[in-house]
Amino acid sequence: MYRGIAVASGEENVINKVIVSVPASTANLGPGFDVFGLALEMRSTYTVEVLSPGEKWSVHFEGMGADVLNEKGFKFVSEVMDYFERAESVHLPPLSINVHTGIPLTRGLGSSASAIVGLLSCFEVMMNTQLDTGKVLKYAIAIEGHPDNVTASLVGGFTIAASDRSEVAYMKVVPQNLKVVVTVPSSFLSTKKARACLPDMYSRRDAVFNIGRASMLSACIFSGNYDLLSFALHDRLHQHYREKLVTGFREVSRAADRAGAYGSFLSGAGPSIAALAEPAKAEKVAKAMQKAMIELDAEAETFVLDISAQGVILQTVEDENA
Repeated sequence: MYRGIAVASGEENVINKVIVSVPASTANLGPGFDVFGLALEMRSTYTVEVLSPGEKWSVHFEGMGADVLNEKGFKFVSEVMDYFERAESVHLPPLSINVHTGIPLTRGLGSSASAIVGLLSCFEVMMNTQLDTGKVLKYAIAIEGHPDNVTASLVGGFTIAASDRSEVAYMKVVPQNLKVVVTVPSSFLSTKKARACLPDMYSRRDAVFNIGRASMLSACIFSGNYDLLSFALHDRLHQHYREKLVTGFREVSRAADRAGAYGSFLSGAGPSIAALAEPAKAEKVAKAMQKAMIELDAEAETFVLDISAQGVILQTVEDENA
């Protein structure tokens, strides 16, 4: 089942090429476990083009982690494609899929979420001629398993997302006068391993602690009043348990605080460490965080990133002779 853009009676323009740019994201931001996401201006690009009937579909990666992805990424793409075809009851035509990865893999910056959003967006536009954000978000959450990263990558900004089997809801705001400083270690940390160290049960005291901090963090971001961010970024549900898996978490966090950051947190499941800072102090914070890693003899790279106001950026090419 193939669909195109109806432009007039007896005529049809068929989208035969889709280019989608998707931002990285940092999730949790301390207390907002599996709920908060923040889109970052660090992007991967997905170019999907329809091949001639009978040609075999292909996948090629370049950029960060391309050697690993060209070896193992085919399976991941196939799984996303299979989910989309089942959910939509369609059969995608043969496709050429080229990915330029600008997001470090398995570092807590939403690389898998970005890939899921990018691929689903390409498939959705190619088959249905427009991007249905609600539908893509629902599918992405079903594949990823939690809404934080995929929501931020899809719509941009700071997002609060919640979902169950039948409903997905989110709110978004684009924070102003705020930079995100991220120290990215050279070591990998899988989300599966980082989740395995978390307890199955939490005390009421810790739950209440996180509800208070998450509420305060939301108020700070939505109001633009960042005075209480250092208080609001604290967490008791996941960071304490994951610290042992992340080299330099405490040292880098202390360095960021001393350099004038509003506060710091584990980026997603780690091992990246993020800090929020006012623009005038961001470079100083970055140098302090990088120095802390060097003093630990740990290899890492530190970035000063803008918050991405826009999530998916889409470009299509139509075949007017179809």
